Amino acid sequence: MMISEEITLPDYDGGSLYNLAQTIMRGLDLRTTRPGIHDTKLNGKGISLVVIDGLGYNIGIKSGFLKPEDPFLTSVFPSITTTALATLMSGQLPGEHGILGGTTFLKRFGTIVNNFQYAPAYSNERDSLKHLYSMREAFGANDIVFLAEKEGKRCAIISPQHTSKSELSTITGSTEGDHFYFYTIWDALDIYRRVLAQNYDYVYLYIPYVDKVSHIYGPNSDVTVTAARQILSAVNEIALAEKSKYVTVITADHGHVEAGRHIKLEENAEFVKTITLPPFGSTRSVFMSGSGSLVDVMASSFRDLRLFDNSKQNMKTLLGSSECLHKTSFDYIAVPSGPDSYFYPKTLDEGTVSDFKGRHGGLSADEMLIPLIIIGE
Repeated sequence: MMISEEITLPDYDGGSLYNLAQTIMRGLDLRTTRPGIHDTKLNGKGISLVVIDGLGYNIGIKSGFLKPEDPFLTSVFPSITTTALATLMSGQLPGEHGILGGTTFLKRFGTIVNNFQYAPAYSNERDSLKHLYSMREAFGANDIVFLAEKEGKRCAIISPQHTSKSELSTITGSTEGDHFYFYTIWDALDIYRRVLAQNYDYVYLYIPYVDKVSHIYGPNSDVTVTAARQILSAVNEIALAEKSKYVTVITADHGHVEAGRHIKLEENAEFVKTITLPPFGSTRSVFMSGSGSLVDVMASSFRDLRLFDNSKQNMKTLLGSSECLHKTSFDYIAVPSGPDSYFYPKTLDEGTVSDFKGRHGGLSADEMLIPLIIIGE
């Protein structure tokens, strides 16, 4: 794994969310030959996984709950919720399932798909592609919970009410197992406590609130740091009370960087001339296709962006695999070396160009490093 001030690469060899998924698979007695987390086993007890959205490792340290010497993982790339949770729930690398941020060009549909809405990026109708293929079919995503249930394991998924019944939830929250939904952090914790008492083999809890406040107030704000501290403390208390029955893993999907400039790619006429498809991905992980002069345009107009071509080595380094190129198409991936974010109408526009104070999706340490807290090992 490479960590510097400018770039932190995902550690798919044993130190990323992908490897955590593999470790969980082994703990559920599912067959896998892929590498898990270094020197970590989750055997002999139930497994409880708590994902606190947006809780970067550095936010955890600022909260006082984590110490600088505590272990960490890397997120996957792009460091965005759709990609990270799809990896956790499928056990697949981003380069295998192909959910590459907020939007992905899918050859099957011939259009850029909004992954949150499972609809063409230029449509506002949620799940409008479902009548053609389910989202799981379209991306070819696996389902760890489905496999565990087939082996006789009892699994529980605890997630926000607003995610229920969406196509995305079938990938980020499974299609099988017992599902429980909450409206606030308070009922989330209450449901979590009650579900643990029911002796499941696998309990998955997804908490979105650190991400929400980090977007609005910034990752270094008092409200974000306080939210991280309080949520970590509450989950830790419940996990400690159940450590005789469960090994609990507390982690995150990604962290945040303080938002810099908001750059509208469509305002650069030379860029628009040279692209052959609107860019997709996220505002800090931009997947692009274009003519031969695109590299020159990027170098002269957007010097903050680091370009990776779609060579197999770059795909393996960033996405873990180049298999997704059978499903999608792009020539380059552009990643900011600083805090700036890049927008394009409808295909790169999560949040408006001015409202978010915290952003993610890129390769900075603040975005890529996430906690690894294990209780009851």
